[in-house]
Amino acid sequence: MSPLVRLQAFRLCLMATGSLLSVNAAAIEDAGVHHVVHLQGHGPRTVILEAGLGDTLDVWKDVQSKLASCTRTLSYNRAGYVGSDPAAGPRDSATIVAELRAELRSRNIEPPYVLVGHSLGGLYMQYFARNYPQEVAGLLLVDSTHWHQGLSVDSSANTPYMGRTAVTLFMPWIMRREIGDSAIAGQQVHESPQAEGFPTIVLSSTRGPAGETGADRALAENLQNEIAGDFPGAEHVEVPDSGHYIQRDHPEVVVAAARELAGCGPRRSN
Repeated sequence: MSPLVRLQAFRLCLMATGSLLSVNAAAIEDAGVHHVVHLQGHGPRTVILEAGLGDTLDVWKDVQSKLASCTRTLSYNRAGYVGSDPAAGPRDSATIVAELRAELRSRNIEPPYVLVGHSLGGLYMQYFARNYPQEVAGLLLVDSTHWHQGLSVDSSANTPYMGRTAVTLFMPWIMRREIGDSAIAGQQVHESPQAEGFPTIVLSSTRGPAGETGADRALAENLQNEIAGDFPGAEHVEVPDSGHYIQRDHPEVVVAAARELAGCGPRRSN
């Protein structure tokens, strides 16, 4: 794993560890996975907001209310996150997308969907879009994880005060599961059919974590360019003065892009 990927993995774990509450296991009476869902707004297209590693639907609070003024929006907590059912199966792209599509069907929320995915959630939304293009009206990736950017947990960090990776000692179980399956999730995306039939916007950050070198920044930019290049006709926007959480640093950029894809906002000028 490259130094940048290790640094990004640590950064994601560190930022998310304090924000996630794990879910107590409870008996599941049927085979379905039930999620905590926040629906807001009305419109012919539904914008699906998929959070990254360790984040809940609250990460979209600055975006969802503004989007809901022109279209229907849905944010949710994946299985294993607070309020949703425990995660019984693998935490790879195929499983997570299958659980999401089942949730949408159970609520009679029909396509077309505008898929919005941040970080690791962006990897899952790439899988959704490439395997079910007939259900997709648009794809918006917000500093998305690359399919070759699988994260890992250093098991030697399970003792406190053994260095920066000791943060994994306090990592919730669901984060460990998602990290553990992230390489498989990326492989599933990479082996998916060629993307086609829907517009795509890739938003990428321009400010890395403290200590980022020029080489680190160049590698991060290259990964985002590869993501955009994998979706024919995709528009790649490097958002000035933005860190990994573009939806917090510049929510107006995410809102404008999602509105455009939902067909209820003007085309942005670049």
